Amino acid sequence: MGEMGSRRRAAALVVTLALSAGACTSPPILVAPTSPPTTALSLDITQTTLLPEQPSSERPAAVLVTVPSDADGAAATPGDAPAQTTASERLGAAAVPNPEGVVLAGDGLGLVSFGAGVQAALGALTTSLGQPLTDTGWIDTFSIYGDCPGSRLRVVEWPGVLALFGNPEDRYQHRDAAEEHFMTWRLGSFGPDPYLLRTAEGIGIGATRSEVAEAYPAATFRPATVSEPASVVLATSGGRLTGILDGTGILRSLEAGTRCQTG
Repeated sequence: MGEMGSRRRAAALVVTLALSAGACTSPPILVAPTSPPTTALSLDITQTTLLPEQPSSERPAAVLVTVPSDADGAAATPGDAPAQTTASERLGAAAVPNPEGVVLAGDGLGLVSFGAGVQAALGALTTSLGQPLTDTGWIDTFSIYGDCPGSRLRVVEWPGVLALFGNPEDRYQHRDAAEEHFMTWRLGSFGPDPYLLRTAEGIGIGATRSEVAEAYPAATFRPATVSEPASVVLATSGGRLTGILDGTGILRSLEAGTRCQTG
């Protein structure tokens, strides 16, 4: 009976422990997955940033730049904004050869004589040569155009042609003229002459020494020196024309009127 009782107590203890263990064990908890909370995003696009375009390899087209005229047809003074020119303009791409009335002479350019007032001279020249390329406005008499007499200077340029204007002063060729007037023309010193201007005897830029001598038998030729190029002086009834010859005897520039010291 003692051994049997011990076994019964042991079995009862095992059952008690098993029940206790079962009572402490909870069924598994199943947790449904949930998405994290989200916040609605509102994008308010106010501008678009673009990548810079690649620079073009094409060269920009040349733009014709001219000096506007005033109501009288004379070139306006470009003191506010200097005109700019392209190479083709300076060579005279739009110049009309042999413009009517323009003749290289010792006393002017045929249709306008030295001593003429500025507006009248510019009006006549613009009518025949077209709008000028540049107009310096009134500047100092010492400039890239030389050391000129007077107290002020104005230079207007057409392709290959310069017209210089000044005011009277002692030693001045036209001191009895208007206060400001046409005093000098130069041809070829700032580029070729696309107008093909000529003297009454048919001489212009590009003429040979022999052609000049034939047209002007009394012409005075001066050989080149260390400091001066070869030159020629043509005496006419209206005054003198002075030209520069290159090393082959070709006439490269001509001028008449009041001389400005250069060099």
